[in-house]
Parts: sequence; C-alpha cells; structure tokens
Amino acid sequence: MLKRLFAKKAPAAPARCAECPLAACATGARAAVLRMDCPMDDAHRLRGMGLFEGSCVQVIDSRNGMLLEVKGARLALGQALARTIRVLPLAG
Repeated sequence: MLKRLFAKKAPAAPARCAECPLAACATGARAAVLRMDCPMDDAHRLRGMGLFEGSCVQVIDSRNGMLLEVKGARLALGQALARTIRVLPLAG
C-alpha cells in the first residue's frame, strides 16, 4: 500500500499549443500574433490598426467572423482574413 502511495506519478505539465490560424481560436481565447500570410494591402491596413507580429489579441466573439480586442480597441475581421493570420494561443 505504501509503495503505491509513493509511486504515484507527478501530474504532467500541460502541453503547449502549437501555432494555429486565428480563425481556429475560440471565444475568450488570448493569442500572440506570429505572422500574417494575407495580401500585403491587408497586412499593411491591419498593422495600422494595431494588429501586427508580436501583438496580443483576445477573441471577443467568433460566431460570424472574428471580433478581437487589440490594445484596448475592438477590431472585426472576416473568417477568410482570420485564416491567414497565424497565432500562438496563450494560457489564461
């Protein structure tokens, strides 16, 4: 009995999520932008609105497109554009 108590394995650390498209993030998720594979015009426009590589975003709504919070402002993106933005999901 004592051997079984002391032989218990420590809980494994949660696995870190790999990068994924922004469109795959659920409502409430936080993520860091890794790269934007969208056309240059769209990338330039998004950077002007505060969405750039290294910025952190929170998904406010993901039902019809993506509603994001970026640096205290809200930004709406279509699903097609959200699929071209690669992010790293953040914990918490």
